[in-house]
Amino acid sequence: MNSRLLSVQLGDITQRHDEQRIALSPRQCAARPGDYPYYGPQGIMARIDSYAYEGDYLLITGAPPGVPSGAPQAGPRAVLARGRFSANTHVHVFSCDPDVEPGFLCRLLNGRSFSSPVRFGPEDLETLELTLPSLEVQRQMLAALSGIEGKMTLLQDQNRVLTGMIHALFDLYFIFGRGSLRPLGELVEYRDASLGPAPGGSVGAGGKEVPEGPVGEGTEVLAGTAFYNIILYPRGDLHPLFVKALVKNPDFLAYAETCMEGRAGKRRINGERLMAFELNSPGQTVPLDHKKPRRSRKTDVYREFSRFAGAGEQKLAGNRAELRVLEELRQSLTFSPV
Repeated sequence: MNSRLLSVQLGDITQRHDEQRIALSPRQCAARPGDYPYYGPQGIMARIDSYAYEGDYLLITGAPPGVPSGAPQAGPRAVLARGRFSANTHVHVFSCDPDVEPGFLCRLLNGRSFSSPVRFGPEDLETLELTLPSLEVQRQMLAALSGIEGKMTLLQDQNRVLTGMIHALFDLYFIFGRGSLRPLGELVEYRDASLGPAPGGSVGAGGKEVPEGPVGEGTEVLAGTAFYNIILYPRGDLHPLFVKALVKNPDFLAYAETCMEGRAGKRRINGERLMAFELNSPGQTVPLDHKKPRRSRKTDVYREFSRFAGAGEQKLAGNRAELRVLEELRQSLTFSPV
């Protein structure tokens, strides 16, 4: 290949090796435990005691399991398999020519967009039209994509850790802290989402912000519960992340289950009863410097939580904005619209 873009078909740059595939049921896999991956359309399904392939291969599916014959789908999906492995009959196994980087081709296939849903058999896959740069450019783009995704993983990890810190601080101050008990209603207001507009900046029971304006029943749903009719928002200067941390707390979730009313399918939370949930209210009795108790200063934990949550929210928002930019850049590098 030269440095220019080339239009090729998948069959021109790959070879298919379906004859070595083996069909194993979950029970058969369990009876053959081992170290070698056994692949299906979604990736590794099991590890068994033998292998059929060795090297770098693309495992491509034209239709996922469970899709009826003739049903359309968005397009083929590829998994990169390396080393020694086996594959089931729901995937087609391709090796790449020397002037094609398997990792780049995998991303190229998964990044394609189709104007209408289509279904691919093995022959359809081999005639799939692709646009490829030179091997050198493929490797440069793959390195760039790896760097972008590494940065995205770092930002996502930062957000998970920071969110966990905020939730841990909430638990430390208001669940496990020592102090008098204070009903939730003194710190948080609630509104039945089906009865009128929600205040700006409020938080639904799923811990997500609810836009200002009318909110219909079921707008915010926490998986596995029926919180959808209640919207919570903090009183005064308490930071909104107080509520987001609250609705993730196991003690609060367990209490909320006792506030349910109505029959199956129409269960709703009694807001007044929910507001009776008791939080620890340590006020100004929490030492910040536990190593020096005699000199430890004390703080208003509500103000301290809001200060930390505000700084954390700025970092979270900045990371989310950077993630959006990186995702756009990643998508622009995996080009090949149809």
